[in-house]
Amino acid sequence: MASNEYTLSHQDVVKAIVIHQGIHEGFWTLNINFDVAAGHGAQVPDPCLEVTIRGIGIMRASPVDPFAIDAALVNPPAPQRIEGTVQIAAGVNGTHERGMQFCRDVYRNVAVQSAVKAPSKPS
Repeated sequence: MASNEYTLSHQDVVKAIVIHQGIHEGFWTLNINFDVAAGHGAQVPDPCLEVTIRGIGIMRASPVDPFAIDAALVNPPAPQRIEGTVQIAAGVNGTHERGMQFCRDVYRNVAVQSAVKAPSKPS
């Protein structure tokens, strides 16, 4: 059964925004902007204060801030593919259904790369 209310901590909100915005670096904390207005209510004889939330977001924070979230830990960048390397992750993720064929393909790729001699330093 679905709940009618979901409550998040301020750190969960920061994590969600960091991931949604694709932020991979820096320390971030919650930022809430308020509007405040004073006046008299229509049915209240005493002065009153009206506080409304103008916006909710995140802002950069100091690494020593106890409420700061490290974006590098929460949303690490995807590893970059290096040209000429063997991509074994495809077999782990199940994209190669024929296991032995995958092993032969990897072996051939490694054997071909090994046959190419690395450039040597000029003497």
